[in-house]
Amino acid sequence: MAEAVVSVTVQKLGELLLEEPLLLFGIGDQVKQLQDELKRLKCFLKDADEKQQKSERVRNWVAGIREASYDAEDILEAFFLKAESRKQKGMTRVLRRLACILNEAVSLHSVGSEIREITSRLSKITTSMLNYGIKEAMGREGLSLSDSQREQRQSFPYVVEHNLVGLEQSLEKLVNDLVSGSEKLRVTSICGMGGLGKTTLAKQIFHHHRVRRHFDRFAWVYVSQDCRRRHVWQEIFLNLSYKDENQRILNLRDEQLGEELHRFLKRNKCLIVLDDIWGKDAWDCLKHVFPHETGSEIILTTRNKEVALYADPRGVLHEPQLLSYEESCELLEKISLSGRENIEPMLITKLEAIGKQMVVRCGGLPLEITVLGGLLATKSTLNEWQRVHENIKSYVSNGGSGSGSKSMLVADVLCLSYEYLPSHLKQCFLYFAHYPENYEVHVETLVSYWIAEEMVMPVKHTEDGTTVEDIGQDYLEELVRRSMVMVGRRDIVTSEVMTCRMHDLMREVCLNKAEQESFVQVIDSRDPDEAEGFPSLSTNTSRRIAVQLHGGAEEHRIKRLSQVNYINPRFRSLVYIMKKQGNSWALLGKVSFRKMKHLRVLDLEGAQIEGGKLPDDVGDLIHLRNLSLRLTNVKELTSSIGNLKLMITLDLFVKGKLCIPNVIWKLQRLRHLCMPSDLDPKTKLDLSTLRNLQQLWDFPVGQCNPRDLLAMTSLRRLSINLSSQNTDFEAVSSLSTVLKRLRGLTINVPCEPLLPPVDVTQLVSAFTNLSELELFLRLEKLPGEQSFSPDVGALRLWQCGLVDDPFQVLERLPNLKILQLFEGSFVGSKLYCSKNGFPHLHSLTLSQLENLEEWTVEDGAMMRLVSIELKSCKKLKSVPEATRFLKNLQEVEIGNMTKTFKDKLISGGEDFYKVQHVPSVVFEYCDL
Repeated sequence: MAEAVVSVTVQKLGELLLEEPLLLFGIGDQVKQLQDELKRLKCFLKDADEKQQKSERVRNWVAGIREASYDAEDILEAFFLKAESRKQKGMTRVLRRLACILNEAVSLHSVGSEIREITSRLSKITTSMLNYGIKEAMGREGLSLSDSQREQRQSFPYVVEHNLVGLEQSLEKLVNDLVSGSEKLRVTSICGMGGLGKTTLAKQIFHHHRVRRHFDRFAWVYVSQDCRRRHVWQEIFLNLSYKDENQRILNLRDEQLGEELHRFLKRNKCLIVLDDIWGKDAWDCLKHVFPHETGSEIILTTRNKEVALYADPRGVLHEPQLLSYEESCELLEKISLSGRENIEPMLITKLEAIGKQMVVRCGGLPLEITVLGGLLATKSTLNEWQRVHENIKSYVSNGGSGSGSKSMLVADVLCLSYEYLPSHLKQCFLYFAHYPENYEVHVETLVSYWIAEEMVMPVKHTEDGTTVEDIGQDYLEELVRRSMVMVGRRDIVTSEVMTCRMHDLMREVCLNKAEQESFVQVIDSRDPDEAEGFPSLSTNTSRRIAVQLHGGAEEHRIKRLSQVNYINPRFRSLVYIMKKQGNSWALLGKVSFRKMKHLRVLDLEGAQIEGGKLPDDVGDLIHLRNLSLRLTNVKELTSSIGNLKLMITLDLFVKGKLCIPNVIWKLQRLRHLCMPSDLDPKTKLDLSTLRNLQQLWDFPVGQCNPRDLLAMTSLRRLSINLSSQNTDFEAVSSLSTVLKRLRGLTINVPCEPLLPPVDVTQLVSAFTNLSELELFLRLEKLPGEQSFSPDVGALRLWQCGLVDDPFQVLERLPNLKILQLFEGSFVGSKLYCSKNGFPHLHSLTLSQLENLEEWTVEDGAMMRLVSIELKSCKKLKSVPEATRFLKNLQEVEIGNMTKTFKDKLISGGEDFYKVQHVPSVVFEYCDL
């Protein structure tokens, strides 16, 4: 990870030297010397990052470089900001100008001294690399953890597991695909996280009797991260050939080996398994010997979905799933209890009960269950099983023994994925250590943290329109493809990941690596030892604090954290993560930021600050790029916030009313701004300078000039609040000429009884590139389908008061995937969907439509519908008859409907046949 930190610092130093030579006049040589020293050390960091886990000397050496890089970046950034501030203010008086020159000279001298001190530190680190044998330690054979892990992970086809659970259907399907016969080479990829059973499934296919009859020759090669082409080709050929050919094959030159293997595969019907292949470059290295026209087939196992799709975009891709609870229990029982007739039945029952409790901790990961089962198979008494239960985490992580084991540890299997990450993704992965167990992470927020800490940097020469946020999303997708992060929800319209999470065991790897790298200090509000250990924050070497708030009687502990005496001044981020929402327990008391001047991220979401005001010294956080006051009780924003020139993300969506001074215009690097929903009516804000905004939420027309939006040509998401006195839709429509990149638009007008309905046809038709539209206002009528952008994939309507059936228009929108009709959007009694209507609709929500009595769907309509949500439509008699024909329907959620409505749909009810094919039918608050 240190390699990524140094890379960012080197890049920034280079940009500073190139773009701001005058600001650095007098210290440019020192800055260049520092950059050169970091470049030299960077050459060794890739090896050192991998090998530091087994050597404390290497670990300390890496930490020294990382800290020096952080310090250099902080010093130069602070100097640059002060110099820029003076340059912008200008000097009119001679004496003031002379004072400024003197101050700049003193400042330059001070910065020069600090840069020389950091360069000296780095020089000593370089010297220590030689004097203390660190270079030799990095190169010493056997030190690399990954080398030993690779050896222990090597698979052999003759070692076949017999305790199989949850693989039967997958096995049968994949075997059928393989033996179906094909004239062209086809790749079957088995893809997923470590420990999921990919190799186990591949072995079952490899030895299946139908596969053995279908193919003539078989080869199994373990590839691993260290893919050597000659070795893999030789292993394939040696597997396929007779033993008397072995010596001849070993003596072939590379080109002869490739040519002969290619001919052999073309003539014979062979099955080749490439187990544990990691990268696209490995496939590129090997693929030349595989002929296109052949009866041979390839199976590859990989953790990286990108590799699978790259090897054969039209091939078979199989992604094994985590085991269900029932399957997990079955597997554990097979391994731990089968064949133990000497144990009394009554004891077996008790052991089964304990096993069912323990298996929950394995999270459905077959490898973890197998290790646990193997451990329990050696225990015969109830006390022994209970001891394992009490210490299950350490037992399983240590491969089946409380003190560790020479066998492959479960965590080590997943560590390989981390070791193989490129340096920039290691930082992003470690950020997940901020979050509690089983936490659903909001990707947009996570990416904003990455950007604020410059873990994601703008890339020059990218295709037009690509933003740093897009690059952050790509990083997240890469972690998903590498099976290190699991997708929670995807945006149905854009397919971007909205929420994600980590498997518990992968999270353990993340926490261990984060601790090793001193990446983040986690404060868990449930842990009294950690709560009392707050003073350790002043000496902790981590640059980040994550405060995990879980709810309960912990108010006094949270107050202690707010006292600055406990904060290390070099911290870069302070993030409050609320597992549950609440009030009193989130009280922070008085806060001060005097000793947190290097903060890049300050997320106080949900915190309650004494007095409801941020202190003026928040303006001293000149490095701050991300500030969230979401759902806090802050009532007044200090004017010193205008000092935060590097601010990128500012979330002011507080509870209640917020008074904002007119200083937001100074934050000209802002890319994401969320305004409060309740702004003081007397407030007047100038936002005309915010030319870099990507997202603007709750833009208050009453307090801001709509013309300010004309400068925001990069906007992708805009939410506008119009007052009842100001509903100038023509002015809003005119924005479409400049907001060419706008993809999401929300219009909100207060619903007042005397306010007449409006016609939004002109507004809707003006924005031709919208993919998401949300209207919260009374409408005269719904615009015709030709008025909507053809790209509209999501439409949400609130309080529209539509009398005519909106389905008659909306069912003809060609790309509509999400339709949500909320409270008061439709006041009629009947909804009708004709045949072939809503051809691409994926999700439908009908909520609080008080007059809705009848909903009819013709056969052939909504054929791609996956989820239906019905809430508080209490006059609705039943779901449509055609629901039973919606073969893609996966989820029906019924909330706050009548008991009669529910009784019809439950098993045995008169309408159960309509939903009996749906995997998930959920009822909430329907028994009242």
